[in-house]
Formats: sequence, structure tokens, C-alpha cells
Amino acid sequence: MKKLLQSLFVMMLFAISAMAQQRTITGTVTGKEDGLPIPGVSVRVRGTKTGSLTGAAGKYSISVPKGSVELVFSSLGYISHTRNANSDVLNITLESDIQSLQDVVITGAYGSEQTKRTQTGSIGVVRAKDLEATPLVSIDKALQGRVAGVMSVSGNGQPGSSQDVRIRGTSSVNASNQPLYVVDGVPINAGDISRNATTSNTLAGLNPNDIESLTVLKDASAASIYGSRAANGVVLITTKTGKAGKTRIRVDAEYGIAKSAFLSGVNKPLNAAQLRELTAEGLVNAGKVSSTPIPNLDAAYNYYDNTIVGAARQGVDTDWLGVVTQTGRQQQYNVAANGGTEQTQFNISGGYFKQEGTVIGSEFNRYSGAVNVRHKYNDRLSFGINLNVSNSGQSGPSAGGAFRNPVLAAYFLNPYQNPRNADGSINNSPTDFTPGAIFNPLTVIELDKNSYSALKGIGGADLAYKILPNLKFTSKIGIDYNALEEDSYWNPTYGDGRNTGGNSARYYTRYFNWVSTNLLNYSATMLADHSLVANVRAGYEAQKSSRYTLTAITTGLPANVDLNVPSAGSVLNTANGSNEDYTFASMLAIGDISYKNKYVLQASFRRDGSSRFSANNAYGNFWSVGGSWNIDQEDFIKQYKWIDQFKIRTSYGVNGNAGIGNYDWRALYAFGGSYNYSGLGGSAPSQVGNQNLTWEVNKPFDIGIDLAFFKNRLAFNVDYYSRKSEKLLLDDPLSLTSGFASFSNNVGSMRNRGVELAVSGAPVIAGDFRWDVSFNIAFNKNVLLELSNGQTRAISGVTVRDIGSNVTTWFMREWAGVDPANGNPLWYTDASKTATTSNYGSAQQVNTGKQADPKGFGSLTNAFKYKGFSLEAMLYFSYGNYIRDAWANYTQSDGANATFNRVAAQMDRWQKAGDVTNVPKYVYNNSNSSNATSTRFLYKGDYIRLRDVTVGYDLPKKALASLKVSSVKVYARASNLYTWVRDKNLPYDPESFATSSTNFTVYMPKTIAFGVNVGF
Repeated sequence: MKKLLQSLFVMMLFAISAMAQQRTITGTVTGKEDGLPIPGVSVRVRGTKTGSLTGAAGKYSISVPKGSVELVFSSLGYISHTRNANSDVLNITLESDIQSLQDVVITGAYGSEQTKRTQTGSIGVVRAKDLEATPLVSIDKALQGRVAGVMSVSGNGQPGSSQDVRIRGTSSVNASNQPLYVVDGVPINAGDISRNATTSNTLAGLNPNDIESLTVLKDASAASIYGSRAANGVVLITTKTGKAGKTRIRVDAEYGIAKSAFLSGVNKPLNAAQLRELTAEGLVNAGKVSSTPIPNLDAAYNYYDNTIVGAARQGVDTDWLGVVTQTGRQQQYNVAANGGTEQTQFNISGGYFKQEGTVIGSEFNRYSGAVNVRHKYNDRLSFGINLNVSNSGQSGPSAGGAFRNPVLAAYFLNPYQNPRNADGSINNSPTDFTPGAIFNPLTVIELDKNSYSALKGIGGADLAYKILPNLKFTSKIGIDYNALEEDSYWNPTYGDGRNTGGNSARYYTRYFNWVSTNLLNYSATMLADHSLVANVRAGYEAQKSSRYTLTAITTGLPANVDLNVPSAGSVLNTANGSNEDYTFASMLAIGDISYKNKYVLQASFRRDGSSRFSANNAYGNFWSVGGSWNIDQEDFIKQYKWIDQFKIRTSYGVNGNAGIGNYDWRALYAFGGSYNYSGLGGSAPSQVGNQNLTWEVNKPFDIGIDLAFFKNRLAFNVDYYSRKSEKLLLDDPLSLTSGFASFSNNVGSMRNRGVELAVSGAPVIAGDFRWDVSFNIAFNKNVLLELSNGQTRAISGVTVRDIGSNVTTWFMREWAGVDPANGNPLWYTDASKTATTSNYGSAQQVNTGKQADPKGFGSLTNAFKYKGFSLEAMLYFSYGNYIRDAWANYTQSDGANATFNRVAAQMDRWQKAGDVTNVPKYVYNNSNSSNATSTRFLYKGDYIRLRDVTVGYDLPKKALASLKVSSVKVYARASNLYTWVRDKNLPYDPESFATSSTNFTVYMPKTIAFGVNVGF
């Protein structure tokens, strides 16, 4: 007992001694700009693990050893601050460090982060503030104008539509040109995976408000670690994660409207008076209709009024474009909570979005939710889980030549046809819309339906275990799930379903994609001064994507439009299903080494195996090397304090493209369907296959310079690149005696070369006023280098692939104008343009030298801030491409297809000898082929668009303190507010598909929205 008391006494002495050697420091951390407290600031004793966090009021308390110690104060978005703890009360002011947030970029899904100093690749980053500042459905649309060399366009204004994204030009003819999208380390199935909808987009299932950043990897050094999928670049999508500190809640609400962004005056359908005038003149020029002579205008007007229009339609003047277009409403609501401790952080969010399109029957809605939780178990083990789930719904009209397409109807229906009856009800009379079988779009929208519902989920779980101080093991399993339920119904009494007694179709499509990645990460600091730093990551990755489909189509439905499912049909038309999948198995390694932050060398290697190729060619080797020299770290530059960054970087590598069909290499047989022999199932060859089919290969080279001056007030980034694509996956012609016209083969090569320039700066910073400006432009030249078996030309419809030319060059007859003497059409006889002919068949199809790819594009953004007010505006521009009007043979037919309406451009027709015009003489039932395919209907695609405008006001934080609200921002924003086009005859919106063609799709929207963000 005595010994026990002695031991307790000794322990008490030690405890008292230890307490005597400790002291407590308290204080408050505030922001320099607004003087408000900053919660969640890390306060640590330098050189130890002792630490604390500031609370909601910015206050902290920390016990430190007696004597001289230093405290380090750090928080995301602020410059770290170190102070001697020479007082028991230490108040600290932190300064915002916006630039530091931009220094770290994610360069891969493999746990690799680099600063601007160690970066060797060409990388573009779009931050959360830019994604939230645009009222767009999907995040790929937000890429437009944000990153130099990235073209993101959509020729369809349907809400939730697919987007054409090209990074540094067109690299393939038949294989995919879309980049690889990776969400939180999971390579996903992106694009349009629907089977019935006119257009859809899997990325529309992601809420832009849940995204932290988009990182675009453009060159070999940045992208080649993805090997066979990096040929067209990589877009890394990083979702928001939790941050230690007080729980922050944010609520957003927005409401707006959408109208057509661009409607060309020359392409407006004719009104009743214009069509009457034009048709009468055409009747006179034709001389007769069948056996009815039309000698003069009086006879022509009489025939038009009584025979074509008829007494019942006299006085009707319908603006069909006004009938099918609408002012769509748009609204969205989001709520998010973010916070946690040093050990556990979380981010939870939910959102609702709805947008109506610019054409009747077009709509999109989305319910979304996201959860991200990360936990640090101890100094060795940490793990996390994240999940993004959404349910999207889309209704959209048919496109192109479908008679039920409301946009087509707007141009084809005549103004003397009435959409409504005298009592205001919708005109369902088939006889009123018989010519050409174009239906009343109001009836089609009311009775028929075309919709889909999509369930999307992207998630993953990961862990990291520190085996040794410099050696870490990471493992991640991720899933990408898409399930589409599509329904189509055509009523049995009116429209497309009339001939079959109605039609009901149901399509179910499911994509399940999983990926598993296991890596070892080793980092080492070498030399006595720790100036040599190396990082190496190596491991194994496996991926499998499965597709499952079901289809059921029936006809002969009841007259009751509420009975519209396939089971209501009396005749089974189609019932089938299919399964297919693809797999990847990969070994990978990536490493970098830097010396004194001056010289950086990076390399990557990946060996990919894909089921899309035979066992002979399943595996391919892909690699890259890159280096950079931070000249600003050299002593001879350091003396110039106004130089913040002076860097040269370069890279070269090999990556691949496997963006083809899952079974293109196999010799296939088809079963069922037409292969039926006396009621017995049969089969026949359906694909010739190619055992030697292998990877399409890209070899990108890049060299760039990064400059920044005057404390980053001015920055330049310049890149030159050359990207050669070899072993192109093309359709190689076969003799038809084989039973097949072609087979998939590796033939030919092409090259893209270009220059990208990005400039940013802050021209004015004066007190509370700040003006920031950024500009980027990209130039690209695409050239075909080689074709199969010594060929010099390959023709595909109205495009031609000639050696030495752009692969998107238009191939057609050259329009020579109108003969002023007689109004007849003229074409050049050949490419020399030395002779003309009025006989369409005598003119040769030629390489026009005009391409669908733009030669250059970019943006100019200005941002102004004054106290709580902000204004940001982006101008986007594109030039050098030619857009084809594929439907001009109807809308500008010069009298052919006489039962349809025309557009205003036809009013400039030739009328008398000596007239100089580009529109030939109008002849009713014209047959001289003046409306046939030629360069007459190619238009310059150059345009400038006021893409995004945002005006906002942040209420003063001091005024909100009593309301227990941390922030309130009100704003108004718009997209596609104004469009200037160089070619005043351009009939449609210049933001066409990447193919620079139009197809009577929903008009691109001009949106104006008002909203409020509230933070708690």
C-alpha cells in the first residue's frame, strides 16, 4: 500500500510538471477582405501533430509547450500564415488566395495531382463557379468556350440532347471522336444511348451543381495513362466533397424562360399572300397544270384560289412556325449540406431541374441526389464512398423527314391550312392535311407520345492504406449504371399510325459498367536538401460494360388513346431482345521526377487488352513522355520580380482508339427475322469480320509555353500540337460477289495540327473594383494522309476524303448562279470553273475545298466586380466551316414538290431578263434540278454569339449576421442572348452538329433566368 501511494505521488508530480510546461493560446481568425470570422481553419503547432480547428465564430483554443513555438494557420482558399506564439491571445487575419486554388489540378483517376510547376501536359480546367453560372442541362455543354482547343456544339435544342465534343480536331472517320469521360475515377458510357428518342445524353443525368471541376486532358503527357481510350482526349469530372468545419447549407432557386435563339428571316416560311404571288407566277411559267392551260396571271390566280386553296380555305393565313414554337419555362431548385471534422467529411445534395424546349412537345426534367463521405480512420487508413443518382424524363418530337416532326411541318404545311376549327378546337380532319401526308402538329402532339425515363447512378468506394511512410496502396471499385425506359405511341385514327391501326412500342435498355483499380503509390524525397522528388504509381485495372435490351412493338390498337401500351395491340409486330458487352484489362504505370521545381520529367505506360479485337490483337501498348523546365526558378530569372511564371513543356506519346462496335472483328451470323424457312428458324452470314482488326493509333506531340507576370495580373499559354492518327478503323470496300460491300479494317492515316492561345489578366484593380478578362482561340488543320491500297479518294455521300484534304470536305456540284437572260440554273462543269452548264447531269461532282470542320474558334470573357456587384459575359466565335441545308431541295425548290410551302429566300427569284439573282425562275412542278444538291445550299458558318451573361449581387455579410444567414446572392443570367452571322443567307442556327448539317431539329434556346443562392 505504501509503494502504491508513493507511485501515485510521483505520477501526480509528473502531471503537474507537464501542466506547468504547457500553456493555452486562444484567438480569433478573420478574413482580411471582409473582417468576418472564418470557421474550419486548421491551427497546428509547427513540426508536431498537435492541432485544432476554429469554430463557427472563428475562435480557437490550443495547448502548446512553453517556450518559443510557431503556429501554422491554414484553410482552403486562404494563404497559409505562420506566427510566433509569443502571446496567450493571438488573433489572426487570413488573406484570400484565389490563385492557389488554381495551382492544383487533377491529372488522372489514379490519385495523381500536380501543381502548375510540376505539370508537363496540356490541361484545361473548368471550375464549379463556371458550371453554376450557366443555365444548361448537361455539363458537357458548359465546355463551350471555356478551354482552348475544345469544341462543344449541339445542333439540337431539345432539352437533354447529346453534345458533339471535339478536342483538337477530328481524329477518326468511322471510330468515335468523342473524348473519354471519367467521373470520380470511373470511366463511363457517355453520349446518346437511347434507341428511340431523337437525341439523349447520359451526362444530362448529372447535376452541374454537384460538380467541383471539369479537367480536360488534351495531350499525350496528360491523357495517355488512359491508353486505348485517350485518343480523343479525356474529360475528368470531379464531384464535390466535404470540407472540415462548420456544416454549411446552401439553397438555390431559379426560374426562367427559353425562346428560339436564332430564326433566319430569309428562311421564314411564306405567308398566304407571298405563297399566292409566287405560285401564280410559277403557274404562268409552267404554262399549264396537267391539261389545264395557264396563259396569264389572271388564270393563275383563279386556278390557285379555286383549285389549290379552295373556297373553304379562303382568308386563312397560318403562321406555322408560330404554331410549333413556344416560350419554354425553366426552373431548378438545389439544396446541399457540406461539413465535417478532421477525421470525417461529408457532402450531401439534392436537386430538381425542369426545362421546356423551344418547340411544342419538347421537355426535360431531372431529380438528382448525391452523397460523398470520406473518413480518416488513422494515420495509415482512410476510405470513402460516393454516389450520384438521378431520374430523368424527356419528351421530344421526331426530327428529320418524319411527317410527325413539328419543325418539318412548320416549313412544309401551307399557310392556307388551318390548325384549328372555327370553334377553336384542334383540326383533326385528315383531308385538310392530305397533300404530302404532313399532319397537323397540334394533333400529333395531343394524341401521340414519344418519351423516355432514365435512371442513372454513378458511385464508388475506395480506400487508401499507408504501408510505409512513402508507400501507399489504393483500391477503388466504381459503377456506372444507366437504365432507359422508352415509349412511343401513334394513335390509330390520325397521323403515322393511321395505316396500321395505331402503333405502340416499348424499349428497355440497360447499361451496367463497373471498373476496379488497384494501385501502389511510391513517393520519395532525395538528396540532402530534399530537392529531388519522385512519384511512381503502378497497378492493374479491369472494366466491363454490359448492354441488355428488350423491344416490344404492336399494331392494331383501340381508338381510346388512353390504351396506349403494347399489350393493348392486337397484332404483334416485333418482340426481341439482345445482350452484348465489352471488357478492358489493363496494367499501368505513371511516374514523375522533379529537381528543385525546375526540371520535371514524366512518363506513363499502359498495356490494354480489349474484347473488341481478336485474341491476335487484343493487347496494345500505349505510352507517353513529357518534360518541363520552370525557367522562372533559375537564378538569372528570379531577379526579375515581375515574372511569376516562365515555363516550357513538351510531350509525345502513343494512345489508341477502340471506339467501334463490340463485335466488329467477328464473322457474324444473324438469326430470326427474315431468316425463316417454312416456319423453321434459320440464319445467314451478316458480317464478314476481320481477325486482324486492331487498335486505331494516335501519336500526339505537344510543345507549350506558360507565362505569368505582375503577380499573375497577366498570363499567356501557347501550345503547338501535331496529332497523327494511323491504322484508321474504316470500311474497306469488297467485291459485291462476296455478298458484302465492305468490312472493317485498319487502313489509312490522317493528321491534325494546330495552335492554341489563351490569355488572361486583370487590367484594372482599383479599390473595390476589379476587371478580369480572358481570351482563347484555337486553329486546327486536318489532312488525310493515306487510304487503302493506294487509293487517293474515298467518297461518302456528299463528303469526300481526298489525300491532302480535310476529311470533312463537301463533295458536290459547284453552283454557278442564275443565267440573267432566262433565269435558268447554272453549274460549273468541273473543278476548273471555266465553263458552265444548265444541265445538272453535265456538271461534275467535285472536291469543293469547303469543309464542315471550323478552322478556328474561341471565346472572349469579361468579368467585372464592384463591392457586392458582379457582371460576367462571354462571347463565343467560330469560323471557317460551311453548313449544308439538307432540306433546301424542298424549302427552296423553285417550284418542285409544289404541294409544300416555301421560304422567304424564294421571293428573290428571277422574274425578267437582266435580273441578277441567285434564285432561279420559279416554275410550278419544276423539273430542271435547280434544287438538287450543290454548293448553292452551302453557307458560311462563321458566327459570334453572346454565349453567357450573368449579373449578380452579394448582399453584405454584416447585414446578414443577425439573420443567421452566411450569404445571399441574387442574380440574372442568360445564354445565347444574341447571335451575329457572317452569311446573311444562313437558314438555320450556326451552332450546327460537328458535321455542319441541319436536320429540322428543335431550335437552340435563348434562355433568361433569375435566381437566388442562400447559404447558412
